[in-house]
Amino acid sequence: MKAHRIALIANTDFGLYNYRLGIIRALIASGCKVGIICPAGQYAGELRKEGVEHHRLNIDRKGTNPISELRTLWQLYRMLKKERFDLVHTFTIKPNIYGSLAARAAGTPVVINSVTGLGYVFIEAGGAKRWLLRKLVTNLYRFAFSFSSRVTFQNKDDFELFQQYRIVDSHKGTFMSGGSGVDTDKFSSAGINLDRVRALYRELGIAGNQPGIVVTLISRLLWDKGIAEFVKAARVLKPKYPAALFLLVGPIDTGNPAAVPRQYVEQAEREGLIKYLGERTDIAEILHISSAVTLPSYREGTPRTLLEAMSMEKPIITTDTAGCREVVEEGRNGLLVPVKDHVALACAIERLIDNEELRIKMGKHGREKVLREFDERIVVGQTLKLYEELLGGKA
Repeated sequence: MKAHRIALIANTDFGLYNYRLGIIRALIASGCKVGIICPAGQYAGELRKEGVEHHRLNIDRKGTNPISELRTLWQLYRMLKKERFDLVHTFTIKPNIYGSLAARAAGTPVVINSVTGLGYVFIEAGGAKRWLLRKLVTNLYRFAFSFSSRVTFQNKDDFELFQQYRIVDSHKGTFMSGGSGVDTDKFSSAGINLDRVRALYRELGIAGNQPGIVVTLISRLLWDKGIAEFVKAARVLKPKYPAALFLLVGPIDTGNPAAVPRQYVEQAEREGLIKYLGERTDIAEILHISSAVTLPSYREGTPRTLLEAMSMEKPIITTDTAGCREVVEEGRNGLLVPVKDHVALACAIERLIDNEELRIKMGKHGREKVLREFDERIVVGQTLKLYEELLGGKA
């Protein structure tokens, strides 16, 4: 690509570093000037080391104060007006909405929005408050996306839902398989850090190199990720498999309306049902010691943790719902269970606990599927092609 100025807008630097680093590196390697617009967190410095310009955005992803939200929109407009980017690519709800509006006002030629999941507002019917919130978000989406060049979706269910709500026209929406992709070199048996593995064994009180059965769930701690179903499944299975470890990994997202209280997690630990490891950076090593990985979510875009597990040759168990079912070939690389059914989840876990040969076979098929469909290089290639198309073949 030629030296265009590209901006990526997100509500956290974590998301840009962990999910968009591949496209950032590819753009920089092609000679583009890349700017990131997001709050400053622990990953902003790492992104600057990659060669990006960081423009700090004050955005509260949970905030609802109209004055504060208008300040964010105004700040974003001024950034885009000053920097004069050729293309702006936004991720998650507020950046999608505010980014489209600000970019239009600033005269940015190309605006791409990526719907990476529907989140709390769209997952369940809820009460009057959630209905009003969904109505507001739907109308804001519809208005903002009228100014977009393209809106990308990670699964066909989300795309169809947005058409059903008349949020986006079919000619403007694009289904891009693969989600954010996965680094299949990093998430491989050859890519793990053995010192980290040994440290993990010590932390978990595991002697030697045989951890036994380890069932892992990696996610933000939200009810709609299936945390309660995971704990209930552990309660069903623990009496029969007392030595099995049920690992829960991820941050407690206190600002989210669907956040799981810390007390719930602590109580499950006191009962001996799970081991909570918190937010971690040694995900590849945690997957390495896992026997199976589950995500009993109510709805996803494309579940990154399951792709990472597949890349590590681990069988997966997830729900038969939007985003999740796309990564599973039933009985081949994993198992599907109904949403909110902890008994079915426990049965699926038990099936894998009792059959090591099946776990190994599913793990190998999972790795093959990731390499074929979800490798980060495939997703980066799709994204660059879209950029080139929308920049008028001048990239």
